[in-house]
Order: sequence, then C-alpha cells, then structure tokens
Amino acid sequence: MNLLRVTLFILSSLLLISCNSTSQKQAGTSKANSNDTATKDFAAKEYAKAKARKARISDIHYQLTVNLTQADHFSATSLVTFQLSDPKDAIQLDLEQANISAFIINDHKIYPRYDGSVFTLSPSLLVSGSNTVEISYSRAYSKEQHPGLVRYIDPIDGEAYLTSNLAPNWSRKWFAAFDQPDLKASYSVNVLAPKNWTVISPMKEQSVTEAGEFKQWQFPTTAKLSPHTYSLNAGPFKVWQSSQGKYPLRLLARQSLNKEIATDVLFEDVSSAIETMEASLGVAYPFAKFDLLLIPKQVTALSMPHNKQAYTQPASLSYLDPNLVLTPPNSAEQQKELMRSVIDDLAAQWFGIMVTANWWDESWLNDSLRSHLSQQLFTQLDYEAHQSVSHYDSNKAHAYEADTLQANYSSHSGTHSGLSSIGPHKGKVSLIRLEHLVNETQFKAGTQNYLKQYAYQNASPADFFASQSLTARRDLNQWQQDWLYSLGVNTVTAEFSCKNNRINEFAIIQSPVNEQILTLREQKIKVGLYTKGRNELHRVRAIDVNYRGKRTEVKPLIGSRCPDLVYPNYLDLGYVKVSLDKRSLETVKTALNQIKDSQLRSMIWQTLWENVSSGSLSLNEYLGIVFINLPQEKQPEILAQVLETLNQSKTDLEQILPSHSSYIKMALKAFEQMSLRKAMVNSDNSQIQQLWFNAYIKFSTSTDAQGHLAKLLAGQSKIKGLTLDQQMRWSIIKQLNRYDHLGSRGLIVSERKRDLSQEGQVAAIAAEVSRPEAGIKRYWLTHIQHDEKLAASSLNIAITNLYPKEQQRLSAASSDQRLDAWLAMDKHKSPQFMALYTRYLLPTQCNYAGIARLEKIMASNALSSSTFSELIKLHHSEQRCVAIKEKLLN
Repeated sequence: MNLLRVTLFILSSLLLISCNSTSQKQAGTSKANSNDTATKDFAAKEYAKAKARKARISDIHYQLTVNLTQADHFSATSLVTFQLSDPKDAIQLDLEQANISAFIINDHKIYPRYDGSVFTLSPSLLVSGSNTVEISYSRAYSKEQHPGLVRYIDPIDGEAYLTSNLAPNWSRKWFAAFDQPDLKASYSVNVLAPKNWTVISPMKEQSVTEAGEFKQWQFPTTAKLSPHTYSLNAGPFKVWQSSQGKYPLRLLARQSLNKEIATDVLFEDVSSAIETMEASLGVAYPFAKFDLLLIPKQVTALSMPHNKQAYTQPASLSYLDPNLVLTPPNSAEQQKELMRSVIDDLAAQWFGIMVTANWWDESWLNDSLRSHLSQQLFTQLDYEAHQSVSHYDSNKAHAYEADTLQANYSSHSGTHSGLSSIGPHKGKVSLIRLEHLVNETQFKAGTQNYLKQYAYQNASPADFFASQSLTARRDLNQWQQDWLYSLGVNTVTAEFSCKNNRINEFAIIQSPVNEQILTLREQKIKVGLYTKGRNELHRVRAIDVNYRGKRTEVKPLIGSRCPDLVYPNYLDLGYVKVSLDKRSLETVKTALNQIKDSQLRSMIWQTLWENVSSGSLSLNEYLGIVFINLPQEKQPEILAQVLETLNQSKTDLEQILPSHSSYIKMALKAFEQMSLRKAMVNSDNSQIQQLWFNAYIKFSTSTDAQGHLAKLLAGQSKIKGLTLDQQMRWSIIKQLNRYDHLGSRGLIVSERKRDLSQEGQVAAIAAEVSRPEAGIKRYWLTHIQHDEKLAASSLNIAITNLYPKEQQRLSAASSDQRLDAWLAMDKHKSPQFMALYTRYLLPTQCNYAGIARLEKIMASNALSSSTFSELIKLHHSEQRCVAIKEKLLN
C-alpha cells in the first residue's frame, strides 16, 4: 500500500490516529527582479557620505544639558566638540525635527542651514583642528512605537517614564550628533528632572543637587561610545541596589509594580555572570555599574523577535520583563528565561558597545559573538543541564533559510543591499565551525586579543578574523570566502546500491545552490547508516567522509550491510542540507518514530520539512509521515518542532483552498482529532499534554471541535490532567472568534471583565480583530494606518491578527487600499512597523498573479531598504506556497 493510500486511510479513520521556509523550487520562471538598484544605490551613497565624514572628523565629545521637566517635550543644549582635518568642504551634523532656539559655531552665533534633519556646517565657519558647535533646541517626545526619547504613561497609575530608543541611526532624534556607528565619542551629561525621578545613564551619577522643585543630575564623562549605544532612562522608579559583587548593581521598577521583588538571588546571579564573562573574555567589564530595568513592554512591542541585528542593547543596561522577577519565586524556566536576557545584554557590553561594528551590515559579527558567548556562559553557569544534544539546532535552520533567501534574491554578495549577506544565525553557526577548526583554546585566545586590540573602537569582521588567523597561525581568508561570503547552502544525498544485502556502490552527491550559483564546497561530514530491527532502527556504521565536487566515492563502505536508512550529516557536523535517497525516505515514512537517537530524529523531521518547502516532497506525503509517526513522539522539543510545521501546514492548506478541498478538509479534521486524542491520553505527562492541547486549540476549525472548546471554557467538559490557565482561555476565545463560533463575541466581553490585566486587554484585541466581520476589519485597519496614539502593544497585536489566511474574501476586499497605504507609509513609519505591516497585511494570493503583483512592486524601486527586504521575504513565501500547491497530491 503506497503512502498516499495509507494517509487517506488514516485521515478517514480517526480511531487509528487516536491510538497511534530554504532553497525554493521556483513556482514561476521569474526570479526576484534585480531592479532594487535605486534602494541599493541610496544605501551605498549614504555609506559613502558617512565614510567621507569619518575620514575628516575625530576626537568627538558631546556635552549634553537636558531639561525633562515638561510633559509634552524636552529641551536641551548640545555642545559638540570635534577635530576636523580638512575644512574646505561642508560637514553635516544630524538632528531631526527639532525647534532651534540658538546655534553657535566656533563662537559665531548664526541662523543655521537646517532642513529639519541635518545642519550643514559651512566651510567658511570651520577651521582645521578643534571646532565647537553649540545648539539649543526643543523637541517633542517620541511616541511609544517610534525611535528617539520616548515618553510613556503607565496606564495603571498615570506616572510618566522616559526611555531612549536609538538604534540604528536614531540618536539624531534625541541629540545633535554625527550619527553613525564608526564615529565614537565621549559624553558628559547633565539632566534636570522632577524631584521624585531617578535618571539612568551609562555612568553612575556624579552628583544630584536640589534645583528648586527639581533635581539636577550630573554624570561623569563616558569612555568612547557610538551614538546609538548611549542611553537615557528616567522616571519615578523604585530602586533596589547591591554593592556585594565586584560592580554595583541596581534593579529599577515602575511604581505600579507594587509587588515584592526578589533581588538577592538575581543580584548574586548577575554578579556571577559578570565575573564569569570577564574571566572568559580576558577583558574587564567595560562600565562601572550594571542596571536592570523593568521597563514597559509597550516601548519595544514592535521589536522583531529573533532579530537583533544592528540593534545593540544600551550601555550598562538590561531591559527585563517584569513578569520574570516578581514573587512568588520564579519557576526554573522563568529563571532560565530571565538569565538568558541578562547574559545576552551583558555580552553586548563587550560585543557591540565596547567594540562596535563600522557599519550596520557588519553588525552580524557582534550579534553572532554575543549569541555564541551567551550560550557558552549559560551552560557554564549551570542554567542548562550538561547533556548531549537532544534536538536539531534551530540556528542551523534559520541560517539555512536566510542564506537561501540571500542566494535566491541577490545578484551579488555586496553590501548595502536589502538583505544582509550574513545574518546572526549564519554568523553563529560559522563561528562554531571556526572554533572546531582552530580548536576551542585558540578561538578563545583570538577573541580575547580582538577585544583587547579594539577596545572602545570600531572593528570589522576582517579585524576579527585577522586576530583569529594570528592566534591559529593559519590563513583564514579562503575559509571566510567558502563559508561566510559564498551565498547559499549546498545539498547532499547518498547514492548507493546493494547486492546480496551488501553495499557494492556508495557515493555522496553534492548539488549546487541553484542554477545561478554553482559553487561546490569541500567539508568533512559524518555519514550514519541504519538498518531495521524489530522495534528500532539500529545504527550499523558511522563514518567520516571528506566530500568535494559533485560526486565523492566512499569506498570504505563497500561490503557493509545494506542500510535501510542513510543520513549523510549525522551529528550535524556539516553546514549543508540533506535530501534523503529513495530507500531512506521509504524507511522514515513508516519507521521514523523507531529512531532512538533524538537528535537524528529531530534532524530528519527538519530535513523533511525543508524538502516540503523546496518543493521536492509533497505536503501530503509529509503529513502522511506525521500522522503515522508523530503520535509516538515523547521528546517535548521535537514534538514542539513538528507541531510548529503542522501549524504552518494548516496555514498553507487554508490558503490553497478551494483547490483540493476534499483532501484539505479531511486533513484539517485529522489535525483536530489527533491533537485532541493525544492531549487526552497524556494526562501523566503535563508538558506533552499541554503541547498537544495548545495544538488542538489552533487546529479546531470544525463546529464540533469548537463546540468542545466552548464547553471546556465554560467548565462543562474536562480533559483529565488539564487545567485551563488564563493564556489558554484567551487562546480558545480567540480561536472561537476567528471562526465566528456561535456566541463567541460575547466571550470577549465576559473574559475581559474577568481578566483586567494588560495582557488580558491585549488578548481581547487579538480575539476581536480576528473575527470575520468587514466592519471590524475596516475599523482596525483605519486605526493601524492613521492612529498615532494607538498603544504599540495594541498596534502589534492588531496587525498580526487582522487577516488570518483563511479569511481570503475579507482580505481581498481591502487589498488595494492596504497596498496603497503601505507605499505611502514607508516614507514616514518606523522600520519595525513596516516589517510587521509587510509581513501580515500586504495581500498575498498563493498564485502566479500574486507573485507577479509583488514582482511589479519590487521593480518600482520606491521602497526603503528595510521594507524592500521584508518584501523579498514575502515574495519568497508566495513562491513557496505556489510550489506546495502544485506539488499537493501529485
């Protein structure tokens, strides 16, 4: 019985179920239009201007005097001192949207040449050597979702708080600066603030003096910092402090967080993390103190998850989620999450603040070093058990996806394009490979030398690899070219034949990235061979293979027992994708759950999903493997991994409708039944049960399943071992409203009264906006596009939930209007807003017309670089959807 027949049998027999993103195949012949030239040219010109300014300016010092006593704006004086090598051409000084009251350059008080964004400093007023520019100005505070000096009103008690949001190129929205990362400067700051406020900067205050009904805060001069890494926070914080460790620590919280906060363990852990990091890096912590702020989530609600590239945490500061530090004592998982955040921000003090990238497209290195160091420290400090890898490294998956995207859409690997050629995931994976190559001791020594040599300076990836080359005593230029700067991911597959149950031929076949990038790499991998047993797949061989070129013969395997499964990247040692040979694919279709090695099992699941995304494996074949094998999965990480792909599969299937409607309806029904049954039978394993139940909520599309959810919510039905927490309740309510289940709208009203928390109010918005009602869609779309006062948390949740993929008709009704507004908003909305809007609100159709529509926009050259990058990702997703649609049931 072939797999399709098996799958259809399973889909129609729910009892049986109960008991038991990449290198894209182009859906069309057209590729992403390379006419993003205007965007690239603009970025290149900006870089050239910045480089020219850097060549002429040095020894910068900013003396800032800031008045924070007004409710709607702040006033300030920026005294900028710098050395100029050549005064024959004008110099630009950045400051955006400020009301200028005085401008003095080299003791000349003049009316400045100011266009609302930059001051043009005339050559006639500049001198060779020391120059001084003094600007007095006022500026409105930025709104929550915008960059600059942001003022936030706590909705609980009405208290005001300020925080700076400056990266990248956003310091100009607060103070006058040469706003580029490679022009570091020292800072002396004085702040006038309300008497009950605490003011926080990278340096601990030097003095605080009474000034009538206010207080004057004076801070000592900093070491050299890039403008975007400077920070200022202020407000009526509660303050806890500790001087027990090597460096003073403070925890600052909003007044409305009127719960006791456990600080003893937190301070002890942070002190330990700082000292461990110092020992590891061989360089002292760059600042005299470290502050932890429980800052309103709304300020950074539009930050892109898992993408901190070019965004560096402010100096000597960590922003924390208040939920992680409130008593009663944190769970082990909360403690881990808290320390992950702290350790990552600590690592940023060295990689990003002390040593800063020359330009934004080089920031991948600091991001990667920070991530790599954080993971090592996290394990070293015993926040994570020392155990063998139990599941696939998701960094690899993200790296492959980003690398494939770059290969498919960039006409060259140059800088300043919409897509960064090296993202933090590829960077981290590459650093791990480099550490294996040169050995851990030499890698550590090279990193220490790099930090010592470039402390408080700017450095490039070339500088880092030069330090590594010197320590390792080997030239790493070719390694960089092969593994960092060559685009795309190659694919390997095993090709073998057997005679009398013995291998008589075996080779590793390497495929190029695509038809345009034909590079074939060389690397060492480990090939694992498995044979079927009664209840288990047994590993019979694991052999190192150094492959190169298109075909590499593996003669040592000739004569070995004929395997049922070959995995050519066993232990995940290579940077390469895998395509399973036919025999191995047939084996995993029915026996994947019999692989006891959890890492290999996870990797094969990832391989299968990548094959679906590339168009080489049909989605129905993949789902057949899921229905047969996933019900036996007991590893939570792997179960979560595969359920995530099932959720994406549900989205894909709903987009594909009405094509293949009979199969899709049957598959969606099977998702429901499988997840419900597994939630019911896993009452003795709360983690597995919760994963299955959360999946059941998302997969409930039928009237019967939604009726069951409604009964669970009302307490009229129960699942043994399961207690609905508040988050589950809101998830159910959102799902019922998304599919307009009878009485679901009233559930929002009643639950909002039951849950008065801020999280509850946001969850209520998610449920409301997802309802399939045209009036609701119009109302919220208007607010998303035009309401500048809409809280960032509400804005974020409204954008992401407004048009679920199955609501195609409602989406089509406003598609043209959303597109027109998107083009207009790109000129004044933040990159974070535009990224979310592009991802969730730009119309897609999962057909060739949708692809053509996006390509037409891509060819217009009218977008900012960051928005163009998001558009590329959307186009890639649309092609993927069409490829899956065409492969389905074929």
